[in-house]
Order: sequence, then C-alpha cells, then structure tokens
Amino acid sequence: MTSEASWEPVRRVRTHEQVFAQIQQKILDGSLRAGQRLPSERELVSALGVSRTSVREALRALEAMGIIEARTGSGQDAGSVVTDKSTPAMTNLLRLHIALAKISLADLVETRVQLERNAASGAASARTPEDVRRLADLVDAMRSTGSDYPEFNALDTEFHVAIARISGNALAADLMQALRGAVEHEMAAAFARFDDWRAVANSLVDEHEAILRAIEKGDSDAAADQVSEHITRFYQDRILNAD
Repeated sequence: MTSEASWEPVRRVRTHEQVFAQIQQKILDGSLRAGQRLPSERELVSALGVSRTSVREALRALEAMGIIEARTGSGQDAGSVVTDKSTPAMTNLLRLHIALAKISLADLVETRVQLERNAASGAASARTPEDVRRLADLVDAMRSTGSDYPEFNALDTEFHVAIARISGNALAADLMQALRGAVEHEMAAAFARFDDWRAVANSLVDEHEAILRAIEKGDSDAAADQVSEHITRFYQDRILNAD
C-alpha cells in the first residue's frame, strides 16, 4: 500500500491563471514577440473556451506586471500588445523582491560592484569614438545640471547603463537599469539629507570623469577599479556613514 507521504496535494488553478500561463508560454517559446498584438478578447474566449471575465483578469495581471500594454483606439494597433520595454517590469519585481526578501544594502552594493566592474572592463575593450563622446556628453550634462536632483539621477543612471551597453552585454544593461530603479527612492532620500547635494554631485561627476578616461584609454583594469571605488565610496562614505 502506498504511504500517504508519497502523495502531493493537487493545486486548484483558477481559469484566468491558465489563460495567463498560456500567454506567458507563447512569449517564452517565441510564438508571441515584443511589439506583437495579442488576439482580441473575443478571439481568446473562443480559442481557449473560457469566459471573457477570465480573459480580462489574465490580461489585467499581465499588464500590471508590465508584460503587455493595452492600446486604445481601433484598427491594427489597438488591443493588447506584448511590450518591448520590459525593464520597468523587471524594476518593479526587483523592488518588491528586495523589500520582501529584506535584501541588505551590503548585498546590493556587492552585486552592483561585480556587475559594473565587468561592464566597465568590457566597455574599455569594446568602446568606439562615438561611445566615448556619448559618455562625455553625459558627464558634461551632469556637471551643468542645476538644482534638479531627479534630472541628475537620470543622467547618472544613463551613464552607468550606457557603459553596460557599450560592453555589449544587453542583459547587464537591463539588470543595471532595474537595480538602479529599484533603489531610486532610497537614493533620493539620501540626497535629500545632504546639506549641499550639489557638492556631492560634483564629486560624483569627477569620479565619472575618471571612469570615462579609463574607458577612453582602453584600460580595462583601471576602468573596473575606478567604477568599483566610485560605487563603494558613495555607499560607504555618503550613505552608511551619513546615518
């Protein structure tokens, strides 16, 4: 006789979860691609043999996750479309995971350092004159930004993401964007505590300049070391010690 321990409870899956799973699987296997329109609600109801309510619940869940976007109007572009901008979805999920799993600041810093060391090293090897000009433009823009911290932070983020793009690692760029977005509120709160945030920002720009010069020279080791020191110094000296 089979023991009770060898049995597993049967999970009751609601209909809209099954619809959700089918759409998700079609994205994973390539049947649905970024920018492609999903069948209409009526077509999904007919094809899947479920109620319109179940279809709508699944679509709402996918939209909330940032996997699809609902486009209004009529014609070919209307309806639910698989998004080609998945980074915001990754950012939201990462932000929730950090909060729920209680990821420490030390773990975040360590992860970011490793990610950005590799990106900076790769960028120094792969950079083109156009890449260097793009980074230099971002440094100049950060230096000339006035009293608008959000604008400075956006430029700062783009500088680091651009380095990852230059390295040729698309996933690293997306992860970096998501990681920065996940801690954006904490960063804003930290800058709000500074007596003179612009002075801190000017110091950060000088460090960005050093990273840029190492990349421009093609010095992979120096670029990796510069970005590592830049990140570590900011969190240790200006965030942890400020508290």
